[in-house]
Amino acid sequence: MRFGIVGAGAIGCLFGARLRLAGYDVTLVHRDPSIVQAIQKNGVNLQEIDGTLTKVRLPIRKGPAKLLGAEVLIVAVKAYDTRALAATYRGRIPSETTVLSLQNGLGNVETIQSMFKNEVLAASTTEGAFSLGPGYVVHTGRGLTLIGDTRRSNSDTCSRVKIAFDRAGLKAKTSSNIRGVLWTKAIVNAAINPLSSLTRLTNGALAKNAEIQEIARSAVDEGISVSHAARIRLVGDPRKLWRRILLSTRANKSSMLQDIERGKMTEIRQLNGAILSHGRMTRVKTPVNEILTKLVLGLEESSKTT
Repeated sequence: MRFGIVGAGAIGCLFGARLRLAGYDVTLVHRDPSIVQAIQKNGVNLQEIDGTLTKVRLPIRKGPAKLLGAEVLIVAVKAYDTRALAATYRGRIPSETTVLSLQNGLGNVETIQSMFKNEVLAASTTEGAFSLGPGYVVHTGRGLTLIGDTRRSNSDTCSRVKIAFDRAGLKAKTSSNIRGVLWTKAIVNAAINPLSSLTRLTNGALAKNAEIQEIARSAVDEGISVSHAARIRLVGDPRKLWRRILLSTRANKSSMLQDIERGKMTEIRQLNGAILSHGRMTRVKTPVNEILTKLVLGLEESSKTT
């Protein structure tokens, strides 16, 4: 299988490096020329959980780029870049290429589907990855990647991608309810990411704080209510998953906190903001998610000026 990966951040580099080490043809694409140059010069440095460091040579091109021959194009950009990326790549992706969204948040798949006639799949991963710089990724925790088609229950491509990920040491399963998987993860992230960003606490510290637990529980309950109103069948209980994820990633900082510390935009609009938006459409009140959205948007502004 030949893969193209748009987005050379932590997840893009982790999956790209692992797939390449497993013998697959992989090409990275990134829009930042400085990151492209760094990876062209130094390759991708993959630091495994046990501390082992492996340098992986991966072809990388500055985007937007045509990826003729790629059977699967993995979209691994931030959720807020999805619409612009889809608009940029219209006409650049062969009709036979499958597009796989490997992103956080809600709305990514729908955005891609609205602009492409290609087969579009979705994936949700709990693999932990942290970027130490251009092309330098630390694999912070093993997880599970679920892959599915939001339009039909079975897809041959899903099974083939699952096999490729497994061979690359990235445990994967196919799901007949990937939409429910995406919603469950978004609800859990909406009760972790903004709270860690606002308090600057690690995941483990969040789990120990009674006041934080109370706010998180309210955010999760709102998300569950909205999902029910939207007729989404969740996969797993977000209430239980919230604590389980925090305890299994105790030392980690959430991706949103990392973005705030770097003065970058966050995915708050595609997490709590999406729950708020769906709540308005389904007439479900989501006051906690609304407050968290507004607070993090304010934090984004303050981080740009400091």
